Amino acid sequence: MNQIRAASYLHVFDVLETSIGEAARAHASRDVDARDTLVPLLRLDSFDHNELFRGFERAFEKSFPVVPSLVPRPRDLDEIFADAAPLALLVVALHLKLVTQQHYLACVRGAESLEPAFVKVLKEHWTVECGRTRGESSTVAIQHALGAALPGRVPAALRDYRRIVFTIDDVLRRQASLDVETLEAAREGALSTADRGAVVEAQFTAFRKTFLTFGIVNAAFVYAMRSLGPTAPATLAGVVSALSSR
Repeated sequence: MNQIRAASYLHVFDVLETSIGEAARAHASRDVDARDTLVPLLRLDSFDHNELFRGFERAFEKSFPVVPSLVPRPRDLDEIFADAAPLALLVVALHLKLVTQQHYLACVRGAESLEPAFVKVLKEHWTVECGRTRGESSTVAIQHALGAALPGRVPAALRDYRRIVFTIDDVLRRQASLDVETLEAAREGALSTADRGAVVEAQFTAFRKTFLTFGIVNAAFVYAMRSLGPTAPATLAGVVSALSSR
């Protein structure tokens, strides 16, 4: 299960980064103002980790007993990114980048029981996101852009950030169910209904914590959101509360 979770974790990250990167380019191609807002996401080093993730996926498929069941590119996620305010894409991008950093430091670095190849990939991802291989990181550029955002654009961005978080939550639940299918295929036997439900819930809870909660409560993220105005912290608190009741 450790290895299955590693494969699905990187796949979901790949899906999220690919979706938001393509959405940013599409917004920028249609609207000059959107292009100005999304400059940090149009940089070459903004989301350039796809080959890193997919290299792990290919190696995993060659060595694991079965081909893992991975969520396909989510249409609902693409649709909401296409409909969202450009400023909301910046907020989500910062969320994901800070998740990368916090998750590695809190849960991966020094964890000897984890899949070694997974740890290696996560360390490289963390290094890139921290800007340790280049000059100013895209994370810092996004923070600067949020600080310069026009106040009139903030309400729509916060609304769309909430919608995107809930959509990602739905994607994570679908992947959790697929992970159990992979587990059953690998062990060549179905779990009981009770065990299956327990494993799905454990997977989903771990995904939600890693991809969503870690980002929303990250101190750097909260600080950056405060630059958007006095209503932003309350929005974050509301998102956390709403997630717990979904």
